[in-house]
Amino acid sequence: MRSVPSLLSMIDEPKAPAPTVLPWDYIRMRREAAGLSIEQAARPYWHRPEHREDVERNFRTLEQPGYRAARNRFGGDKSRSYRVSEAIYRQLCDGPPEQHPRLCLACGWDEWSAQLDIEGFDCTWSDADPQICTLCEQLRRPLFKPRLPKFHPTHTTHGGHQIAA
Repeated sequence: MRSVPSLLSMIDEPKAPAPTVLPWDYIRMRREAAGLSIEQAARPYWHRPEHREDVERNFRTLEQPGYRAARNRFGGDKSRSYRVSEAIYRQLCDGPPEQHPRLCLACGWDEWSAQLDIEGFDCTWSDADPQICTLCEQLRRPLFKPRLPKFHPTHTTHGGHQIAA
């Protein structure tokens, strides 16, 4: 027969570090959740063929590990191609990992964003796997492989991996 652990023993149990989604991961997760390649996501932003390469390079840069766009260089609204929250992006850029918002580890959805699941209901956290949203559960999306908090740029010496825009 299994005994119920005491409250003190549960408090002292070490917790596994929570996975950390970094800004460049968030951008990639949202683009991939929309089912778009970088070329497809960049298409609404260039109007002349000579601008195509530059716009696609900017989209690739946003997903480059270590890159965090400055407030005035984020490019604003990405809703022409896929949904991304600049507020969430800023929190991931500027805040320590323990203060990051809770995100779906398959698509990057956050509970303050409107999203419908396959059945047409408001998306919420999955009962079967609380790391993902109900839409990702229904679509059986694979989990993103996030980095552990110790790999966050704020935890490296002299800003290690940060590339400023």
